[in-house]
Amino acid sequence: YTAIRKAMILINAEVNPVNPDDISYVSSGYAPLSVRLLQTSIKGWTNGREDIFKEMPGRVINIIQQNNPPQDWKTALQKNNKTSLGSIAEAWKEKNSGTTPTLLMVYVGGITYMEVAALRFLSKRAGFPYHIVILTTSVINGNNLLKSIV
Repeated sequence: YTAIRKAMILINAEVNPVNPDDISYVSSGYAPLSVRLLQTSIKGWTNGREDIFKEMPGRVINIIQQNNPPQDWKTALQKNNKTSLGSIAEAWKEKNSGTTPTLLMVYVGGITYMEVAALRFLSKRAGFPYHIVILTTSVINGNNLLKSIV
């Protein structure tokens, strides 16, 4: 976790409450990992951040949907997508008269109120290229978490 925390700047001690400029503002210094991953993927994976996935459990699958998707799953997995979500949004706006594309964030297992607040903060920032819609199986709070442990 230490490598992920440092590489993704999950703890930001220098939050400006008067003029907030980072998602860590919503929790007084901590940025939710899921939202920081989204923010980084929109900017593009630079400065070696793509290696951060090696620190996380599971497989990473990056498939960009196109008007003419590949015919089979194997072909889609073999493609090497280096496109950022930000450049995809810009291309969408050019083709669709400047309308803002919608980004569907899916959380299986639940989302915390802090993640919702960080996503709302991010989507309201000037220059953020997407309208965010959240799909989740549940909303997790302190009571839900403690009840699931007991």
